[in-house]
Amino acid sequence: MRAYLDIETDRSGKICVIGLLVENNGFLQWYGDGISPETIERELLNVKTIVTFNGDLFDLPQMKKCLNIDLQTNFKSRDLFKDKKRLGIKGGLKDLEKMFGIARKTEGVNGYKAMWLWEKYKKYGNEDALKLLLEYNKEDVVNLTRLEEIMDDLGGGVR
Repeated sequence: MRAYLDIETDRSGKICVIGLLVENNGFLQWYGDGISPETIERELLNVKTIVTFNGDLFDLPQMKKCLNIDLQTNFKSRDLFKDKKRLGIKGGLKDLEKMFGIARKTEGVNGYKAMWLWEKYKKYGNEDALKLLLEYNKEDVVNLTRLEEIMDDLGGGVR
């Protein structure tokens, strides 16, 4: 079974949002004080492979640092960033989405703006900022499924 994972962090590197799509389980998301290692580990019980975009360098090490969950040791990792590099494709996740026609409602939001949205929510209680941040994170996660299919079709990785 596969899981698709993306995190958002605040300016200090603390995880503020975790999005997780587990095959046959649907999309799950936690933010702020609702993030707990036990909950994440419980959702990953039957998972063999975790799919990310640049997760080997960012998401998975942050999960270990902030939550003491060692996903790199306990699961097989498929980092689609590495797949696209192997294929000689340039650009980040949003560039690839545009290149391959993967739709996104949160056009214009990026990692920096995600931090700003979190701050706006935390400092001022702005629910619209939180809603946009959560939607952005969800799209990052859900779009990994389509990107993985495309990488497979291009011969970029081993499932």
